Amino acid sequence: MTTLETPPVHRTDPHRGFWDFIETRPDEEKWELIEGQIVMQARPSLIHQVIVVNLQRLLNEALERSGSPWIAIHDPAIDLRPFITGHTYVPDVAVIDAAAIEPDRNVVDGCYLAAEILSPSDHRTLPGTRQTKIDVKRAGYEALPLCQAVLLIEQKSRALALSIRSGETWTRTRLTGDDRLALPGFGLDCAVADLYARTPVAQA
Repeated sequence: MTTLETPPVHRTDPHRGFWDFIETRPDEEKWELIEGQIVMQARPSLIHQVIVVNLQRLLNEALERSGSPWIAIHDPAIDLRPFITGHTYVPDVAVIDAAAIEPDRNVVDGCYLAAEILSPSDHRTLPGTRQTKIDVKRAGYEALPLCQAVLLIEQKSRALALSIRSGETWTRTRLTGDDRLALPGFGLDCAVADLYARTPVAQA
């Protein structure tokens, strides 16, 4: 995790400063706004990328079977305003309304599901806080009224932390190995191991 030390240009509007900064950066870089800080994401490992492809495929197949108007995409920018200011996240995979996909649009104001494939930098304490980056982001996703599920997926073992919304309450569960990942609202029911297909972790 790389944190930009220079504060956003627009000190009273971190979001405007964030997007002004993003316009100066190469497209292949991945940046987020977390607690008002501009944070660069580490380049993903190959296993990370395979898990993203597997999850996106499983979700889209399930959504299509159920006739859902939603779609799973990778790396969308999620602006958490007005629910939380100073936060714009880029989840590895998110489920959004397919109708939100428009030419030249790269940011949406919510998601139904957010998934993060965890890297070592996610477990580091965010500067100026006592929380890890991933704990801050999970709380941010859970603050979005539309969000129904949050997945934090390990890379080195077949395991994930699942947050599910029921009304105003979130329930967090850890799933491993041959446990079933059941998300009825998305039409998905698969083994946790299916997320790791075609990776060395699948044989562990």
